[in-house]
Amino acid sequence: MKYSITFFLLFFLLALPEVGHVDAQTKHAPGSRGSGAKKKQTVKKKKPSKKTGKKGKKVPEHVWNKTPMLMKYVKPIKNPLPGMDRECIARLRAARIRFDILKGVKGVKTPLKLYETKLGGVVYRRAWNNKTAPWILDCKTVENLIIAGKKLRAYGIASMYWTSAWRYSYVHGTTKLSNHAYGRAIDITAIDGGFGYAALIGGWERCGGCGQGCPSKKGRALRAAVCALKGSGIFKTVYTPDYDALHRDHFHIDSPNEAHKLKVKVKPEHYGKVEDKKEDTPPDGDKKIDKKNDDPDRNHWNDQEPELEYEPPRSRPHHY
Repeated sequence: MKYSITFFLLFFLLALPEVGHVDAQTKHAPGSRGSGAKKKQTVKKKKPSKKTGKKGKKVPEHVWNKTPMLMKYVKPIKNPLPGMDRECIARLRAARIRFDILKGVKGVKTPLKLYETKLGGVVYRRAWNNKTAPWILDCKTVENLIIAGKKLRAYGIASMYWTSAWRYSYVHGTTKLSNHAYGRAIDITAIDGGFGYAALIGGWERCGGCGQGCPSKKGRALRAAVCALKGSGIFKTVYTPDYDALHRDHFHIDSPNEAHKLKVKVKPEHYGKVEDKKEDTPPDGDKKIDKKNDDPDRNHWNDQEPELEYEPPRSRPHHY
């Protein structure tokens, strides 16, 4: 009897680990009922929708800046096409401004490629972060920049540093075309003159008016530039760092006033002949990027705080 009881206890003890092991497996088995574990659900991730471009390459649907893809359609022409502003072209020719009339510039009524950097006595220099943007503007924008030159020089402004002129792009965060797409806007990041070199970053002061209450010469000059451009009515819109955070590092100047015109003596030869052939409207672009002209993702908007409170020294002229 003793042996039978001992044998039974030994058998029971040996069987216990296996039972516990089976229970543990059953308890933690995926999908087992009564275990308290939730069933794993496989969620299919949606692939981002893409269009197929040439040669089967996939390209994004929305490109912020389409200028590089449209540059291949831009070509110089000798005479204006129907619908272009011949009066404006004649006034610029009478003022001896060197330029090419262009065709294929999407969105621009009377596109001009400028060979002048001095407009109205003010030099328009490329900003340090602008090496490839095309110096193309609508004729009316060019004319009004020339008219504004006298006002800017009266405040001691000698140069304006620009980052964008014609740029076929959208208003930030929307699908609405910017005035840059029509060649009727230009972005300025800095100015210089007798006061030195004044960048918007680090130089803009919230003193109001035309700078009379600004503590520094550079702050006064930046405020005076706005008065020369917008206060005189030459341009209807000038966005500054006071407008919103997107413009904390540049002036956005657009909408030239049609009422302002150069006072020059226009001769018949300044008008030129009108081309019979109508302009072919270039497409939105086939996403083939022209590496010689900018990057489609190029963006002067930055939500982050700047690393530096001033523009790098390489952006400054040697005499400053």
